[in-house]
Amino acid sequence: MASTSLPAVQRVRPPKAPYRVVNKVMRWFLSTPRRAQRVGRHLLLLHVVGRRSGRELVFPVAYRDGGDGRLLVLTNSPWRVNLRDRPDIAVTLLGRRLAARAQLVEDPDLVAQVYHSLIEQAGYQRAGRRMGIKINVPRTPTHDELTEAARRDGLALVYLDVESGT
Repeated sequence: MASTSLPAVQRVRPPKAPYRVVNKVMRWFLSTPRRAQRVGRHLLLLHVVGRRSGRELVFPVAYRDGGDGRLLVLTNSPWRVNLRDRPDIAVTLLGRRLAARAQLVEDPDLVAQVYHSLIEQAGYQRAGRRMGIKINVPRTPTHDELTEAARRDGLALVYLDVESGT
């Protein structure tokens, strides 16, 4: 009998219907300074222009300190393609809309390096949930396993340079 083994790391795909409602509620929460005080410390609104539609698209995304003065967003979502060769965007951070410049990183080797570092920092037991991935091995995935996941599942990084707005 053939066994079906899971990859060491795989993308987590949340159910679409509930997330439509959740995203609408989060856009409301994050849109003003008063409402964004608590939840805005980990979430922001990303405003991008659709490549095909030309319409403004707004996505609530989790972010973290990139360690170099930029914000870091981990994603495997299709919206990321709107950032290819189109770095000028806006974000709503802590309820304030600000201009930003996005750097999309899709190189599997570079993505794997960052994911590996973040998994090591958080511990593999907790990292998956925080990073939108599922770790199917009882250890930190190897660089090669993370590179394969980045290729297969479209794991990517978005670095954001946000104008201070002060």
